[in-house]
Amino acid sequence: MPSTSEVGHAKNVANLQKLTEQVITFTNYNPPVDNLKVANLQTLYTTASTKLSEVEDKRHANKNAIALRQSAFENLKSTCTKIINHLEILGLPEGTIDQAKSLNRVIQGGQKKTTAPPDENGNPAPTVSTSDNLIPNKQRISEFYCNCCLQLQHTTQTRTI
Repeated sequence: MPSTSEVGHAKNVANLQKLTEQVITFTNYNPPVDNLKVANLQTLYTTASTKLSEVEDKRHANKNAIALRQSAFENLKSTCTKIINHLEILGLPEGTIDQAKSLNRVIQGGQKKTTAPPDENGNPAPTVSTSDNLIPNKQRISEFYCNCCLQLQHTTQTRTI
């Protein structure tokens, strides 16, 4: 369960409010610095609490935008796999299908696993794959559409000739 205690700026604003309330109780409070007078402290608190709520609103808007982007791309991998399967059913040349599979690996963030010779002890070499999170969704979708359109255009041109 996440912590419910206030931290950071919210805590500072709350402490400023406590300080202002404490200073108001002193009847002889008259600081030589204008910024420390009660009126200025109250203005500072009002400004700080307003800015804090603005930041919180913007943070919620950002979280919602991120959630929308994630939901927009959640079916990308399965759609790419379906397209590859449909391309195989069409009976396209093996080179075209290999290129499409290569593009699919780029979009999905995977790496073709190569069989490396075992080391001198006979242990298999470790395989390295690209992390899924290293490729931004915008890059994935643009590469997918550009490359699939080019492949299909090339395929239809070679079949009509």
